[in-house]
Amino acid sequence: MKYRRWLVVIFLLLPISAFAFFKPVRVLIPEAFGVRCNEQNLCVDDFSRLAAAESLLYDSKSYLSTQWGLSIGEPKIIFCSTEQCRSAFGLSNKAGFTLGSFAIAIAPRAWQQHYVAHELIHHWQADRFGSLALLTGEQWLIEGMAYALSNDPRMELHEPFESYRQRFNDWYRLNTNIPLKESLAGAL
Repeated sequence: MKYRRWLVVIFLLLPISAFAFFKPVRVLIPEAFGVRCNEQNLCVDDFSRLAAAESLLYDSKSYLSTQWGLSIGEPKIIFCSTEQCRSAFGLSNKAGFTLGSFAIAIAPRAWQQHYVAHELIHHWQADRFGSLALLTGEQWLIEGMAYALSNDPRMELHEPFESYRQRFNDWYRLNTNIPLKESLAGAL
């Protein structure tokens, strides 16, 4: 009986602890942390910037579809334009992050097409191959694909990301005659 009470207490405190101490989980209910969302799950902390966020998302999705044939659905995506928002969602020094197929968070410095496309690629990977694949898959493939296909303009990335991008590009050249989803299925 005593253990059962403790299990109930732990079960009740676990979600509260997750939202308090693991900030990226907050993307699941972003409205509770100072952002407003529209019907398409696009969330911003400054609603006057909603049109800019919509345009950036549309352009990024359009690029990925046209250039690489990646069909991205309607992910929940949070665009932070303030440091307060960045901190609330645990972005720290990251430009953005993707929490599996659940949601994406974009930092104030990442309001650029290649950053948004990078995170949309991770969302596509999670949708197609499962969120666990993002955690357990080969990082050169997961990150290399995101850097290579997002049209990141930086000539050289910090290591190990430049090596990942180059290794993905080399792998992709060997698999160009196979549709991307199929060739990745064999590798992830």
